[in-house]
Amino acid sequence: MSGPNDVSGSGPTESDLPGSAPQAEPPATQDGAPDDPSQASLLRMLGWRPGDPLPDVDGLADALDEAGDDTDLSAPDSDHAQGLGNAALASTPDLLLPAEPEPVVPINWNTLDAERAEQEWWQLDAFVYWLRDDFGLTPQELPPLWHRHPELVWELSALRTSWLAAHAEDAHPGSPLMWLRDLGDSRRRLRDWVQRCGTTLTEDRPTRRTTWPGEQPAPSPVAVTVTDRATDFAIFVADDVARRRRIEADAQAEIEQARAERMSRLRRSWVLPTTGAEGPAPGAVAPDVTDEEDKS
Repeated sequence: MSGPNDVSGSGPTESDLPGSAPQAEPPATQDGAPDDPSQASLLRMLGWRPGDPLPDVDGLADALDEAGDDTDLSAPDSDHAQGLGNAALASTPDLLLPAEPEPVVPINWNTLDAERAEQEWWQLDAFVYWLRDDFGLTPQELPPLWHRHPELVWELSALRTSWLAAHAEDAHPGSPLMWLRDLGDSRRRLRDWVQRCGTTLTEDRPTRRTTWPGEQPAPSPVAVTVTDRATDFAIFVADDVARRRRIEADAQAEIEQARAERMSRLRRSWVLPTTGAEGPAPGAVAPDVTDEEDKS
């Protein structure tokens, strides 16, 4: 973890002397993030997103200390919410761990619906921030726009799932050590993939795809300058969620159309009216009509 910020100047200041009052918390930067990397990493693990107002971390810790075992943390009262900012108070359940953690399951990004995908994207982003800060991953292992490279997304997502399973309450005591071995393997694969695509800290290049015979030639990758990583990630998630919602809407429309066509075929086969008029019950059997009855 990062240590305290260095104090500029050649000699000790008054705050450095024994018995002096503690220094104030590191001020927020212009983009709304703490100066202390370890504090920023902790906030991201708790659900804070870049651009959100900074909550009072000390007030949150005091509220958690005062809360008893029988206190419902998902609905904090005004006493436990002292010291929290308005944004933190409104999203306090998002900053707390669930009462009953969900079982750890692998994430299949190809089949996630829009709502689940948005949740998984932000949780993976928080894990990646923590991973970068605590293990000092370099841009050669973890570039800023990792989310735009599917091979990196699958690797980091699998690493997060493994971390959750290795640090669960019922996990084997040796599981964290096994996860560290997996981390070493993942770092080697990450370096290989980042080198292949050529993305760097300041420029991102899409992953090159091989064109097979009979396919249209793939466009040449064009480098994009990386200026604001957090904004790019938010835009990427919004586009991905919108794309998944369009797919869900198209699939639902196809289901409704297939259902309507099936009902139409059933009505024709049972000689039932196709519009408004009342007919036999859905389960009724059409009566047999003989030639004599038809002549009469």
